[in-house]
Amino acid sequence: MTGIICHICGRKRGGPRFDPKQTDEQRHAYENLILMCARHSKVIDSEPRFYTVAKLQQFKAEHEQPTANELSASEGKKVDLLLADYRAIYIQAKQVVIEHLDEAVFTKAKTPTIAAPEGSIGSDLLRRNYTKYLIDRYNHFASRQPDRRNFAFPAVFKLIERRYRVRKWELVPLHHFEELCDELRAMIDRTWLASVNRSNGKRSYRSLHEYRIKYFENAGASQASR
Repeated sequence: MTGIICHICGRKRGGPRFDPKQTDEQRHAYENLILMCARHSKVIDSEPRFYTVAKLQQFKAEHEQPTANELSASEGKKVDLLLADYRAIYIQAKQVVIEHLDEAVFTKAKTPTIAAPEGSIGSDLLRRNYTKYLIDRYNHFASRQPDRRNFAFPAVFKLIERRYRVRKWELVPLHHFEELCDELRAMIDRTWLASVNRSNGKRSYRSLHEYRIKYFENAGASQASR
């Protein structure tokens, strides 16, 4: 029961079937993703003239057609028990981490990328990027505190992971997004540099709406005009 999430239109410029008219959000959207086995994930990218966008979209449509369960009832029960016993599967330090209810099992991974589980901040491109933007802003401001010595950039990541009991900040549940952003903005506001900005009538970070317009809507318009 393994698979690789593949992009129908290529993920990177110069990659197989790359479409420059797509925005980043469209490129990573569900409609542009298809699940393949490890072998065929390489085959479709090595023969892009044969495995065209139209052909992969046809494969995707066929995959998603309702069909009879290929597993027997007894096998299905075993699968349900197995999957129910795990909370998350993700990549950490080039290892696949299968987080069990009681322990975390680490195995070697050849590919250090995997989609964040649905319902997490990492599964939403806009909210994931905005959260990272606030984290970067805090690190930038906090590292410039006059009384701050031996500042550690990873500290805020560890703080979030402990606060929400996750192994990686991208795995914070999406319903905690507003709460986490409020905490990060408050942390920025408490820094010396933010207080200087306030006294000069300057803001220290963009709102989510402003961030979306600058980095998503404008980027999409720029791509569409090319």
